[in-house]
Amino acid sequence: MAQLNANLPYIECKIRRQSAGITSGGFIFGCKAMLNRPLLFHFQTNSGAVIWNRPISAFYHGNIYEKMAKDEEARLSLLESWDCQSNNIAVTCFKFLEGKMVDVICRDGVWRSGTYLFTVDDYEDEPNAINVGYANDIDSKCFHFIKLNNGNFCVQPNNLLRWHNADYIIPYAKNSPPKIVLDNSNYSSERIDRTYGNSAYFYHH
Repeated sequence: MAQLNANLPYIECKIRRQSAGITSGGFIFGCKAMLNRPLLFHFQTNSGAVIWNRPISAFYHGNIYEKMAKDEEARLSLLESWDCQSNNIAVTCFKFLEGKMVDVICRDGVWRSGTYLFTVDDYEDEPNAINVGYANDIDSKCFHFIKLNNGNFCVQPNNLLRWHNADYIIPYAKNSPPKIVLDNSNYSSERIDRTYGNSAYFYHH
C-alpha cells in the first residue's frame, strides 16, 4: 500500500491567508506525496484546527516574509522546482547536514540563503504496480526542506543547492557552479562470473 503521508519534525510557523483563508500560527506536522503534484503539508493552527494538503508556499516564519511573486503558482515554483515522483515518501534528518547553512538558486535565478531542517524522498515500493513515476530513476530528485532567511520555506533538490560547512568545504563561486556529470550506468554487483562465489574455497577452514 502506498505511503501517502509521513510524519515530520514539528515546525512552528504561520499559514498565509492567501492559502487557507486565515492567517494563523501553529505547526507543520506532516506531509503528503501524490504523483505529479507538489509536495503537500499538514498544519495545526493555534486554535486547534487542522488544515490539510497545503503547498510549501502557504507557510512562513517570523513576522514578515518576501512575497517573491504576485501569482501564487509562480510563487510556489520559486520555492519548489519538482513535483512528487511517486505516492511513497520517507523522511530523514541527515545529521551531517542538520542545521547547516545552504544557498538555493531559485527559478528566477536569484540565490537565497537558509538553514537545512530535513529531507523528504519519494520511492516505489510495490513490485506489482506499474512504475509510472521517476522515483526509481537514478536521477530522481529529493526534497530538502529549508528554512529561508527571507521568511519562507522551500523544498529543493541537490542540484540547486550550495552548502556551507566550515569544517570541510569552501563554497564554490555563485557565478560559476561546478559542472558535475554523474555516471548513471545501471551497475550490478552480481554481473560477474559466479563460479568464484560458488567455489568450495569459502567453506575451507
